[in-house]
Amino acid sequence: MHRRVYTDPAVFEQEMARIFRRAWLWLGHESRVKAPGDFFTARMARERIIVARHGDGRLHAFHNRCSHRGAEVCAAAQGSAKSFVCPYHAWTYRTDGSLASVPLAEAYGADFKARAAGLGLEPVARLASYRGFIFGSLSPEGEDLDSFLGAEVRAAFDNLVERAPDGEVEMAGGRTVQRYRGNWKLQMENSIDLLHPRILHRSAIDAADRVDHGGRAPSIEWDIVKSNGLTLREWDGLRIAALPRGHCWMGGFLTKAIDEERESPVQKRYREIMEGRHGAERARQILAFDRHNTIVYPGLFVNSRLAQIRQLQPVSVDCTEQHGYIFRLKGAPAEMFEASVRMVNTNNSPSSIVTSDDHEIFERIQQSLATGAFEWVDLSRGLEREADAEGTNELPMRNQHRAWARYMQQ
Repeated sequence: MHRRVYTDPAVFEQEMARIFRRAWLWLGHESRVKAPGDFFTARMARERIIVARHGDGRLHAFHNRCSHRGAEVCAAAQGSAKSFVCPYHAWTYRTDGSLASVPLAEAYGADFKARAAGLGLEPVARLASYRGFIFGSLSPEGEDLDSFLGAEVRAAFDNLVERAPDGEVEMAGGRTVQRYRGNWKLQMENSIDLLHPRILHRSAIDAADRVDHGGRAPSIEWDIVKSNGLTLREWDGLRIAALPRGHCWMGGFLTKAIDEERESPVQKRYREIMEGRHGAERARQILAFDRHNTIVYPGLFVNSRLAQIRQLQPVSVDCTEQHGYIFRLKGAPAEMFEASVRMVNTNNSPSSIVTSDDHEIFERIQQSLATGAFEWVDLSRGLEREADAEGTNELPMRNQHRAWARYMQQ
């Protein structure tokens, strides 16, 4: 890959137009808009969006921009409302985005009433949901959501929902936001890079080695930090998959096996609940689904085992935000959600001793790519054994960049 792919503002502008305005992008979860009037605000790359459930029960998504003078209509992250009122001139919109009222409407001309039907909030071109996970696309054309995701990506969403004993998940616990001064594709590559953890996260692994558990079972947050310390040969033996449209996944690497003899009391109680709901064999199948990241190109990371989703929000060619979310599994022990909160704070938050390493290295890369005579970044590791799809092979990164090329050539 030429270094301009990471450093050139003109390339970044083309990415915003040709990738992020065409692909399906994740907006949120239906648990945040259960009742008529419920809404939340989101972003689709640079676009600010409102997602709302209308009185007829249908979901709508529209741009958070008044059609009068362009002011942001809704500043709240989520809530319930009968309408959205622009804070500038009080143009008022229904929860389906249509224009409801305008102060002194007669002053806008005799034809204003006829024009009003076209002055609602601009709708997102396409809106669809899979297992309660809401996606939107800014392009009116393209393949449907199920086709875009594909069977192996859908399996990650399926598993996240199926891990809930009651068959329902709830987006809860707030959001973490991390910003780093580097290109969005650096995080995409890193999240499927199995060679770096033992090397880059050495200090975090050392910290985990010094923890005294006091005779108790290790916590999930300790385990995920400690698991970065697998040997390079062990990392090289994990499964990876390069999927159509730039999607990919990597196998799980936590040191705690799904093993009844090594379960904590909470894990044992959860497994027994799952067996009561599904039977022993089906429960075993659900819990044996062991992936770390399932990456939905161009910027979504799904971890069903940890009930976590992360999303990249590109800001500029050299600035990216990562937003993190967790889900409560309905019917599971409350301690499991508490563990998810701790895990996110330890591993994917501004206070993390793990992602701080990643973001520091992204910023060093971004700065270094702007200097020197070498113009190319090497992604050839495993090029001659792409069919093996194991471990430290850089196949998934090449798969992402091949998808990038297809989008950019359209």
